[in-house]
Amino acid sequence: SSPFYTSSCAPVPCPANSAGVNVPAGCACNAGYSGAVAAMTSIPFYTSSCSTVACPANSAGASVVAGCACNAGYSGSVLAVTTSPFYTASCAPVACPDNSAGRPANNVPAGCACNAGFSGVVRGATSSPFFTNPCS
Repeated sequence: SSPFYTSSCAPVPCPANSAGVNVPAGCACNAGYSGAVAAMTSIPFYTSSCSTVACPANSAGASVVAGCACNAGYSGSVLAVTTSPFYTASCAPVACPDNSAGRPANNVPAGCACNAGFSGVVRGATSSPFFTNPCS
């Protein structure tokens, strides 16, 4: 009698660092990962190139997934997302504090010097106000 075969075919779940219903229905790399997942006919029945994305410019950390922090003298944040470049970053240089100026740019990462008649050394910091030792 029919069907003249037995089958135990079942959809393979999405691999690590990806999400979706299952491999045949489609999997996408998680936020902060770049790459793709594709079905194939041999074990493990998929290929996956989902890999962590490095921290963007003006930030530091192990990866976007592990967490990135804006460099000293920059304010903002880095968040993992699922669309290229797989992060949103808002790390922006902080302006030189009162009683100081910078050249060529007027911001802490480029360097700030106290104005005439004021003393101190301006250094970048990783927490608000993102500089230390304002000129006084």
